[in-house]
Amino acid sequence: MSPLKEKILTSILCVLGVAGIVYGMMEKNNPVFIIGILFVIAGYVMIRRKLKQPIDNK
Repeated sequence: MSPLKEKILTSILCVLGVAGIVYGMMEKNNPVFIIGILFVIAGYVMIRRKLKQPIDNK
């Protein structure tokens, strides 16, 4: 995957996750809240993997 597509995917995952969390909290909709948390975790894992690559190469 190209770096630009990966950045866009990560951004979309994080934005959708935060929106899901906020909506789930405001409307007391637990499934949407949990799915939002999963999206944010997926975005975090993608960012973490990208940041960890230079450290592993040393």
